Amino acid sequence: MAQRSRDTLVPDKIVMAELGVGRMTLHRWGKDPNLNFPPKVKIRQRNYRSRRKFEAFKRDLLRTGAA
Repeated sequence: MAQRSRDTLVPDKIVMAELGVGRMTLHRWGKDPNLNFPPKVKIRQRNYRSRRKFEAFKRDLLRTGAA
């Protein structure tokens, strides 16, 4: 039986670098319920995103285009 891969947390700094966007864009996307952007997980003073949800978001973004 195959073992399920574990989800990891990605720092917002990496999310911004992978998408080529800034902190304010992440903030706006997080407030837009139509985008289905992964919610932040705050640990102390830093924000992270679920890698699984982030990858799903990127797949959806590529599939539908950035409208």
